[in-house]
Amino acid sequence: MNSSRLAHVIAVSSLIFFTPQPAVAQDTLKDVVDRGYVRCAIGTRPVADTRIGESGYEGFFPEFCRVLALALFNDRTAVELSPVHIRYGLESIEQGDVDAFISNVTWTFSRDLVRKLTPAAVLYYDGQGFMSHKGSVRGDLTGLQEAIVCVNDSTTTRANLEDFAHFHNLNWKTLPFESSEGRNDAFFARKCDLLTADKLVLASTRATATDDAENYVLHDEIISKEPLVAYVKASDMVWANVVRWSIYATITAEEKGISSKNYQDHLKSRDPAIRRLLGVDPLKGVEEAGLSREWARNIIAGAGNYGEIFDRYLGKNSKINVKRGLNRLWRDGGLQYSPPLR
Repeated sequence: MNSSRLAHVIAVSSLIFFTPQPAVAQDTLKDVVDRGYVRCAIGTRPVADTRIGESGYEGFFPEFCRVLALALFNDRTAVELSPVHIRYGLESIEQGDVDAFISNVTWTFSRDLVRKLTPAAVLYYDGQGFMSHKGSVRGDLTGLQEAIVCVNDSTTTRANLEDFAHFHNLNWKTLPFESSEGRNDAFFARKCDLLTADKLVLASTRATATDDAENYVLHDEIISKEPLVAYVKASDMVWANVVRWSIYATITAEEKGISSKNYQDHLKSRDPAIRRLLGVDPLKGVEEAGLSREWARNIIAGAGNYGEIFDRYLGKNSKINVKRGLNRLWRDGGLQYSPPLR
């Protein structure tokens, strides 16, 4: 290659590699602060005893929307909660209509890469299961050759069901529904032999949507991994990190034994991690994010730690009364784990 040709190639290469690219907008946090409230999509399903209370929608997933409001505004009511189907919740994040989608939505490869979303944190580790009418199924489900199964359409649940039936050579007929209400109504009317969904959905449905819970059986089979996450836009990692660490603050608080009832007792703690969490000592990054020094303390005071939130809406203080299981802290044999706040 002659010298003039080489010079031309170098010049073109320089343009390719060093021409400034348009900056990706990262304005969600500023927009939320300027607006004065968080726009949060939640699911329409009767999951985690989600209901309308005195302050609007209440439940396990809506509570983490309120956690964001506490982190930013120290006001758990500074949030607009919009119930949507999962498909539309994901689209609303893509289109910028909401700031976060917090529901029983599963973290998947395609949602990350195709929809360009990112999970802020796993709120609940779940798995897909089955519910049947009492006395209608004997033994393992893999021995049930013929069955009609009610399932939600446009979710990972239907694909998991079809994979399971195909793998075990089961002649199961899928009866899909766009809404959870239609799916549940069909099952309770015995149009389906089985109802399949995340086990948390099934437990919630049995506890809250029927008066005769003893007539329905939750089976032991789990056919998938379902990490349920708070989804945000992948293009705005500043906002994603604020959402992520707001959730992790509730887990860190439980790890340290700090609750909504005793957090003031810890303000004089000598533990550096506790002092950073409660804003007694500075935490690098707080000022850069535009958060108040007491952002995590406000979360704990207004919503509690992860264990308190779990017990209030899912566990021993709720109608559902599910066990922590995989959602125990890591030191107790579970998967809930917060990176260090430092």
